[in-house]
Amino acid sequence: MESNFISKMLFYLFWTLITVYLFLLLIGPRVPDNLQEEYCVRNFEINSYLGHSMNCDSADWMLNASDPSRLLDKESIRQPRPGLITTVHILTYPLDILFKTFGFFNDYPKTTEINLNNDQSEIIYEKFHPKLIYLSYALVNFFIIILILKLAFEIFNISIFHIRNYEHVTAWLLIFLVFNNITNQFFWSPSTKLLNLLCGVFTIKYIIKIVEEKINHKELLMTFLVLGVSLLFYGVFIVSYSCLLFFYFFKNYKDDLLRSFSYVSIFSVIFISPFLIWYSYIQSINSDFYFQVFREHDSVIWFVDLILKKEFGNAMLKFYKDSSFFISGFLKQYWLLIFLFFTNILIFFKNINFSFKNPVIIASAFYFFIYIIFFSLVGYLPLNISAGLIVPILIIFTFIIQQNYKNCYRKKRFIITNAFAFCAFYIWSILKFGPYS
Repeated sequence: MESNFISKMLFYLFWTLITVYLFLLLIGPRVPDNLQEEYCVRNFEINSYLGHSMNCDSADWMLNASDPSRLLDKESIRQPRPGLITTVHILTYPLDILFKTFGFFNDYPKTTEINLNNDQSEIIYEKFHPKLIYLSYALVNFFIIILILKLAFEIFNISIFHIRNYEHVTAWLLIFLVFNNITNQFFWSPSTKLLNLLCGVFTIKYIIKIVEEKINHKELLMTFLVLGVSLLFYGVFIVSYSCLLFFYFFKNYKDDLLRSFSYVSIFSVIFISPFLIWYSYIQSINSDFYFQVFREHDSVIWFVDLILKKEFGNAMLKFYKDSSFFISGFLKQYWLLIFLFFTNILIFFKNINFSFKNPVIIASAFYFFIYIIFFSLVGYLPLNISAGLIVPILIIFTFIIQQNYKNCYRKKRFIITNAFAFCAFYIWSILKFGPYS
């Protein structure tokens, strides 16, 4: 009876901490008005205490969600990612009906003429009030956070729905998948950045299932279809596709090479089909498709150009510089967390035993390197992207502590010490400034 009471209290505490954390991120705005352009943010205030320094791209995400036909414009930079915009647009319909029932936002839809700097004007159509669009993005982001934790718990064979699992130290380590710089900057800023966290836990979980042969071909077909749809939300799911395909092939090719190649082809067709359908539709309208990553970042093109010019040394040097910069960006943000992990190991654990051949270690390490390679080739290296490396690192740390928890010879002191450290981190993470990128 007492154990059940403790489990319930820990369950409520876990989700209360998350909910309060997300709400308190609205303390602000934190960027001074005169520095908005420098930090690529736009400030808005709810009252004298609450507000947010919203990412400078977020307003465009909101306008597109209010009027998805903007995605059909020839110069729409959101064109390759219609998934989130469409989801938010659909979700806002019932919210709009609900609020209008009580007399709110009846002046929408509306059209506004905006004067541009070059003596021209633009007509902006908004089907829904921006506050409703903003609320829909927040609801989607909260769902993404729940999904991230659900998948992360399942990696360790526990469930977010079983209250007894909140007695495990594993659950309380995985909470850092929420308390991080990506969540801080983008939970209240409409964007796709939280999907970097989701991509990590999804990929690691399904690599483990492939390695342990706990997934059949029918389930894999559905998995690659889900990834194909996810590609319409964010291009990072190419990382998931590459990782799962690699492990499937090398797990099965020795048994039947031809069959393995056949399934690799089928999985690839299923994965790319949703995007090809969308691409073909836009092509039929515009005879063109706007890929921002190619037009503005020369993604991958820079590498191919140098290889074609036979400048192999320059290609590898630039790749090395970009990947090193990417890793250093991650370490600048999370060196303290890594330091605290090793400090815990040295102080509270007698022996540390784990195998590099364990599927959790293999999956996490492989994802870590593929994620770095992908964004280094893309040439897009901001801090909010490199922060996504927290997923494989945290899963490795959690696995090591979970596997060796019986070797923790000062468990009570370990729990008390880390509870205080957690409280300090929790408050600091809520109140800290940035990083903004």
